[in-house]
Amino acid sequence: MAAVLTGTRVLDCSQYIAGPYAAMLLSEQGAEVTKVERPEGDPLRGCDGFLVWNRSKKGITLNLRHREGQRIARRLAGQSDVLIESFPPGVADTLGIGYQSLKEENPRLVYCSITGFGPDGPYRDMPGWDAIVGSVLGLYVGQAGSGGPPLYLVMPMPSYYTALMASFSIATALLARETTGRGQKVEVSLFRSMLSAAASGVVDFEGRIRRPGTVRDPQGASPLYRLYHGNDGKWFFLALGNLRFFAKFAVAMGHDEWVTDPRFEGAPFLILPPVSEELIAMMQDIFLERTRDEWLEFLRSHDIPCAPAQSVEEFLDDPQVLANGMVVTVEESHLGKVREMGIPVRLANSPGEIKGPSPALGQHNEEVLAGLGYSPREVARFRGEGVV
Repeated sequence: MAAVLTGTRVLDCSQYIAGPYAAMLLSEQGAEVTKVERPEGDPLRGCDGFLVWNRSKKGITLNLRHREGQRIARRLAGQSDVLIESFPPGVADTLGIGYQSLKEENPRLVYCSITGFGPDGPYRDMPGWDAIVGSVLGLYVGQAGSGGPPLYLVMPMPSYYTALMASFSIATALLARETTGRGQKVEVSLFRSMLSAAASGVVDFEGRIRRPGTVRDPQGASPLYRLYHGNDGKWFFLALGNLRFFAKFAVAMGHDEWVTDPRFEGAPFLILPPVSEELIAMMQDIFLERTRDEWLEFLRSHDIPCAPAQSVEEFLDDPQVLANGMVVTVEESHLGKVREMGIPVRLANSPGEIKGPSPALGQHNEEVLAGLGYSPREVARFRGEGVV
């Protein structure tokens, strides 16, 4: 069975992470994606992640500040089903690829605009970096320890979550087009995407029970849902997420009395300071009696949820990761064999395909421009004039 997006053309004019990742997800479900970079390249081209965010695409360079570059981009957009851009609000218009003008030439175009904070509001023109958006939305304070400073989260969660929201929104707009025959503009922002990811925390109502004494802890505030380490200094996560697992744990540890111990009232998540701090210290002392792996073996033998806190290097070889096909080897022209993330979206009858490595800068200029009817001589002239 053909991939579900076979025949769908995507023009990826985005840069950094969210837009390119979204376009990659579409490509590996069958879409034909052409990545447009400025002649000097995507700002993150030197990052390891670029290899994944931009694989399975053709790549061309276009100077969108050059009139001829804009003309080429508009011709490509006229042949596309989807255009993705991640410029600051209003910039796409100045580059000649704004939605209002493109939809007149191609009314079936699904136009996805990805920004940091959206097209409106006082933060509209703030740089949409992950760190800025995450900081505004409490991502770092949420990791902070008791009385400690906020902690920076290395993984760019706002961008990754936005990529998922963008690809979902594009697929929804393509489905709507099947009924209406017309495309539409899709507005996605890191800010709004992360607000939706924080849904459980964005709840406020009159009479809500507030617990001002509750504090965050970098290892986990609950003694029953927390990172601990063995006597070898290696960390693992103990996840007694309900009373059934807490009871199993108490019995396995030889402390049946814990089930009725008033200190554990509110288990697993409503054990508050100072009792939680007392229990954390008690349990950490217990876990110092064995190595991490010894504890993992013991706990798993009693059906108690736990897992090692692994580094990237460790989880690449994790048997569960391998069993899910989430580590693949891709041949990169300048790096050789590279282990990368597998395909995250699996449809039973059309599982998707990694079409190839990330393109070299301008790798498909001649091929794509020839498809628009430009001759080799014209392509050479574009190169000399700084158009590509």
